[in-house]
This record gives sequence, C-alpha cells and structure tokens, in this order.
Amino acid sequence: MSSTSQKNIAIVGVGGIGTHILRALVASNLANVVALTRSTTIHPHHHHYLHLHSHEQPHSSPPRKTLPSDLSPVSLIEADYTNVPVLAAIFKEHDIEIVISTVSAAGLHAQYTLADAAKASGTVKLFVPSEWGLPTEGASHRGEDNTFGIKDRLSAHLRTLGLPYTRFFTGFFIGYLPWFVGIDTNHVVNVIGKGETPYSVTSERDIGGFVAHVLTTVPSSSPHLKNQCLRIQGDRITMRDLARIYHKPLEFVPEGDEVPAKTPEEAALKTFLQIEADGGMASTGWDRLTETERGDAGSANWLWEGHVWKRVEDSI
Repeated sequence: MSSTSQKNIAIVGVGGIGTHILRALVASNLANVVALTRSTTIHPHHHHYLHLHSHEQPHSSPPRKTLPSDLSPVSLIEADYTNVPVLAAIFKEHDIEIVISTVSAAGLHAQYTLADAAKASGTVKLFVPSEWGLPTEGASHRGEDNTFGIKDRLSAHLRTLGLPYTRFFTGFFIGYLPWFVGIDTNHVVNVIGKGETPYSVTSERDIGGFVAHVLTTVPSSSPHLKNQCLRIQGDRITMRDLARIYHKPLEFVPEGDEVPAKTPEEAALKTFLQIEADGGMASTGWDRLTETERGDAGSANWLWEGHVWKRVEDSI
C-alpha cells in the first residue's frame, strides 16, 4: 500500500487547518508542496456564501500573503480562484498530482473552478475538497441549503468530471472546543440539551498529520482513497465530559436561548453547531441521509498505523 516517492501536492488556502496540513506535508519529506492563496476579492455574485450561518466551525482565517517563518521555503503562489486556465497552468507547471482545498465557507463555490482546473491540467489524479468538520455526505439529497449541502454537492461535480476525490470528516477541532461551549464568554460550559450525546473531536495537528500521512504513503489511485469519505476521530466525548475535563461548571441553555458568545453571529453559529451535536450529527459516524449513526466514527484511523491520537485531556 505504501508509496515512498515524493508527490507533487498543491494546497489551496493557508489559513487555519491549511497551515497544519502544510506543516505536516513539509515535515514528511515525502511531498513537493506549493501553496495557493487568493489574489482577488470574492466576486459579488458569491456574496451569499459569506453569511456566518455557514454551519461549520471556522477553519480558515482570511488569506494571508506570507507563510509562517518555518514554512517560508514553500512556494506561495497568488492565483485568481475564478480563472480555470490560470489555475490549470499552475497545476501543470508544477506537475501537481493532488490538490487539497482548505477554503473557508466564503470560498466554497470557488472549488468548482479549482476542480475544473485540476481536471484540465492533465496531471491531477486526486482532489481533496474542503470538508474538515462534520460529515456532509447525503446533505444534498436531503435538499439542505447550507454549508453541508454546498460541500456535498461538489462531490457530484467531481464525479461528473471523472476526477477522483477523498473527503476528510474530522468532527470538531479540539482547539475550538472552549469557543464552541462559550467558555471564552462566561467561563462555564454552556450546553444545549442534556449534554449526554457523544460527538467526535480531533486535534488540528492530528488532522494535518493524518492527511499528510495518507496522501503521501497511499497511492492516489488506491481504493482506500479514490472517491472515499475518510471518517477520523481523535476522541469521542459528551458535553458533560467536557465540563469535567475543563473543571468548569455545566450550565444548561434555556430552550429558545442561544449559546453565549461575543457577537450575535457567533451565538447563532455556536447554537446551530450545538443543536447538531445534541442530535448526534457531530459524530463522524453520522449518516445525514438516513439520520442514523453508522457506528464507524474513526473507521479511517487505522490508515495512520501506530499513531497515538491526541485526546481532549492532552490539550489542557
């Protein structure tokens, strides 16, 4: 299953989770990596993707024009995400085999152009769309008109193009849990529901390491990657567990109220995500189509053999 020759990989978006993936790829010494960042503002036509009800954890900060100092050797290319010929030329020039997208909710529609360019390049064999959160598979069939639906619909476009893909479902980022429960606002664990529903969480560093490991050691054409949804899980916890781990009081949010936050937009987002978690939908084993737990949260963890996954306790 292992393939040790270096792979040429392009990562699109270098904020938030993109930096963790990029850092792990560089550390692997198994990838030649180029990083793409947006050179133009989002087209006005796409502004409806900008509203904060993006129904996802924030995983990418605004595009930055420089990389962290430890990643300065990586080529950073500014590109117009709406220009297929320009993007295709970049992928072809660097003989890119794998494209990894970490664009945020505001930029999800740009992935159609990125996918078209990847196909047109003639070199790209695998496309990794921007998931990095709760499972979205099945959302489009349910007619969801939110970020879950937007993400899920892209897979149909990739299948139409005949461009193989790998989707990574990670659960919540461990680093965002204090924000998620409102500790950042009032120093308690604010909970919607009874706080007894288990959900999946994974550290950002483990996500980066897992993605780098599987993409550099497993052949791009492998059935383990081709058109697969990889469901990982670093830890599985409940809100009650979180209060115990953080040594914080548990406070139940009255029905109809929102999770405390610093802005109304953040309160709406936290509340939506907590409702998802309370309903079981934040397990990476959740099936959005049938609204049932599949029982396979963390089923892809085995691909990183021997790795000890970081638990929430380890982040304290």
